[in-house]
Amino acid sequence: MNNLIENIGQNMLGKWESLAVEARPNPWGGQYFLKRYFENTAQQAHATLVFYTDETAQDLNITIEVIGPFTFLQPSTVVSGAVDTDFEFTRIAVTPHSQGMVDMLNGDPKPYLNTWEADVRQEVNVNGQSVMGMTIGQYKEYDLLKVEDDKLYYGERPADGSAPDELSKRATSLQVPLKKVEKFSI
Repeated sequence: MNNLIENIGQNMLGKWESLAVEARPNPWGGQYFLKRYFENTAQQAHATLVFYTDETAQDLNITIEVIGPFTFLQPSTVVSGAVDTDFEFTRIAVTPHSQGMVDMLNGDPKPYLNTWEADVRQEVNVNGQSVMGMTIGQYKEYDLLKVEDDKLYYGERPADGSAPDELSKRATSLQVPLKKVEKFSI
């Protein structure tokens, strides 16, 4: 295995969280506000994305957890010191916090999920099950990963607010880093 891949694979282990509230474009022309929390082991990544309705992170909107293995492919040809990675989702959990999110999720009922309620977490983890457009066994994100000291960088998300769920959407730059922590602030 390549030394860069081995180094990143070892150095990405542990707990990482956002430096501050992050603003991102959403597919509807507005912005998301979120904080990211990652716990990486040698077998998988567990990402918790906490979305807020405002930049002060006072009003919770939705929490999305995605869990699954990373595959390290090759050193990036576009970002020095980064590695192309694929992240397959084997478990997805969603907790809506606002009534708007509850209503949106209930607008797409699934026979394997209960009716959505505020602050009640539901998980999908069986091939073919989906939530919010992500289907277990079929959904993958094409990403970049770089570690420098106590900072972990993932690839920049597409500018249109979509996900990097196609090979052609693999990032060509890095987003703001996460910082390494002993325990999460949430």
